[in-house]
Amino acid sequence: MARILMAIDFEIEARLLEGIIAAGHDIVDRVSGGLAAATAIERLRPEIVLLQGAPETLTARSLAACVRFGARFIVVVASDLERRNAEALSAREVVEAAASWSEIEMLLESAPDGVGDVSTGPIPQQSPSFARPPAALPRPTDARHAARDTERVPVAEGSRSAARRAGRARAHAATRATREPGAAEAPRPARRGERGGRGALLAVWGSHGAPGASTVAAAVAASAAAAGRRVLLIDADSYGGSLAAMLGITDEAPGFAAACRLAGAARLTLAELERIAAPSAIGRDELLVLTGIANPARWPELSRERVFTVLERCREIADLVVVDVGFSLERDDEIASDAFSPRRSAATLTSLGAADRILAVADGQAVGLQRFLRARVNLIEITGETPVDVIVNRVRGEAVGLGAAGQIKHVLSRFAGLQASALIPLDQSACDRALLAGEPVTYASPRSGFARAISSYVADSLLAEAEVNTPAVDGVRLGKRTAGSAPFRRFWRGRGELQGQNS
Repeated sequence: MARILMAIDFEIEARLLEGIIAAGHDIVDRVSGGLAAATAIERLRPEIVLLQGAPETLTARSLAACVRFGARFIVVVASDLERRNAEALSAREVVEAAASWSEIEMLLESAPDGVGDVSTGPIPQQSPSFARPPAALPRPTDARHAARDTERVPVAEGSRSAARRAGRARAHAATRATREPGAAEAPRPARRGERGGRGALLAVWGSHGAPGASTVAAAVAASAAAAGRRVLLIDADSYGGSLAAMLGITDEAPGFAAACRLAGAARLTLAELERIAAPSAIGRDELLVLTGIANPARWPELSRERVFTVLERCREIADLVVVDVGFSLERDDEIASDAFSPRRSAATLTSLGAADRILAVADGQAVGLQRFLRARVNLIEITGETPVDVIVNRVRGEAVGLGAAGQIKHVLSRFAGLQASALIPLDQSACDRALLAGEPVTYASPRSGFARAISSYVADSLLAEAEVNTPAVDGVRLGKRTAGSAPFRRFWRGRGELQGQNS
């Protein structure tokens, strides 16, 4: 059994996936692009690397990383351009894109033909993450060695964002090291399946016009994780995911699409799901993330049956599953004569239909509220009796007038009979600070009005109701709040609303 890193086109990857798993190999990661491949080789130390022959993937840096860390690479070519690129870089082991995994397996069984003597041409200037000795280092076997290994990455003094990144890297490496064979088992929250029952599923939806649903979803997930819950955040936007870039996850491989492919092949196990999910360290807490598709053209991979299977599996490993869905609720593509073709909005509709609770995000200005109220009619037809919480984001007096919070509440009550669960004031500096650091707003700016509004909603509405429905474990309910915390949060929420009305 070999550890394999895949950096090939997703059509070729989907065709080879079943053969690789049947042969008993371990796929450590799936990436796209030469820089992501070089970073993954350094981080994961695979034994075999499958590289696409395209110039953006098969680069001098990706080949240099293979040679530096002792990985055997196989180049997959699908066109004359890719063949010429492989020849220019003197790649020795090249296979056609139409080759089956059995043919590649036969090539792997043979001795490598001078892999160590490959001429990779001039190597670009190395980034600080590559400032290591060229000899292949042994893989860390425990969390202590993994943390020591990450400490070798230089961090600029006086840079708080660099210090945060170094801390996240150490936590990430320690988490990964505990999954190595023979490593000491680190204490972790029990799976939902081990306690019986299923985790709750929260779908976060926003109308068209970018009301900030992804920012709210990341903040809600981070707040729930800070409360002691095991949280899994999913980017299910079929029009292009954004959570990976928002949380500073450099891995370009879409974890949600990979999970859907495994679900289509009936091979999605809990171990595979935990391996695909990218851990994101938030202080002392950890958040698991299934990143979305960066290329909107890959939406056919997110079919209805696959998405439903993945969501059900995610309920087994998390107390709370937060799904960031797309804006489109269209059903016009349901054609009777073509009932089995993929649907563009299948991921969104399936997630909303399977959710236990829906968080609807509206933009706090005239155009955003109008869009939300019109789209909410379609949302009600899909969700039925599912509880829907409304959060109004970016509330500001400049766009609404004096008493912005009171005017928004009046509009929602008059035209839809709704009561907003939270009114989030516009805090652009806090959002910019979080985006720069690659962290949720609730962690990057915990004292901002945005963070206080989200924390109050999570503690007083989301987790308070989930706590009532959660069975006790050894006499203690998970995520139980300390006495006196709810009034304190209500005080800050009321103060924020008062400031919004006076603005």
